[in-house]
Amino acid sequence: MRANRYPGNCRVCGGRVARNAGSLEKLGGRWTVAHLDCARTGEAEVVTFHSPTTGWTGTQNRRGRCEDAPCCGCCTC
Repeated sequence: MRANRYPGNCRVCGGRVARNAGSLEKLGGRWTVAHLDCARTGEAEVVTFHSPTTGWTGTQNRRGRCEDAPCCGCCTC
């Protein structure tokens, strides 16, 4: 598994994948990117999260952990 060098859209759920935050894979002669959890299960595992207090918008997996948090990885940023 390789990390994505450039941002893109997840091939599984369609959500935005930040740079170096996803799995890069070649499918059908094309390079595709997916969130780590989406790539692992093959199902949409990530939802968009918006914090009204800070204005930060990111993605969380089904367990509530942020996929691309700018801080420690919790959803309180």
